[in-house]
Amino acid sequence: MIDQFVGDVMTRSVRTIPPESTASDVATLFANHDIGSAVVVAPETGEYSGIVTESDIMQLVAAGADIDTVRVATFLSAPIVTIASTEDIHAAATLMKAHSVRRLPVTEDGDIVGILTTTDLTHYLPRLRNTILRGRNDLAAQ
Repeated sequence: MIDQFVGDVMTRSVRTIPPESTASDVATLFANHDIGSAVVVAPETGEYSGIVTESDIMQLVAAGADIDTVRVATFLSAPIVTIASTEDIHAAATLMKAHSVRRLPVTEDGDIVGILTTTDLTHYLPRLRNTILRGRNDLAAQ
């Protein structure tokens, strides 16, 4: 199989939010930026405390929570599961499956530099297929 690094497939922009934000703030952030997750960062320390996703917001709404008052700190997913940008996508897929997550923040030297989603992997598959076929054709021509 062809090795492909997470850093080559990930989405580079990552939004962060403080744990004091409300679910409504997060929903607005998601809508305004057409995203499905945000990393929760403590403003005082810069430490990553978790991640919030569209699914988290939907569960709150379904439960009848007041999204204008409920704080991110009360429903974020923690601990945050990350992967290094230098890991291959196979390791990322294995990690996603093992932790039942669809989004992995991507790190370099401890800093989050992107996010890898199942959508990113799905969009990458046709490129992988073409690379494999091209390689087979090159071998057959030799």
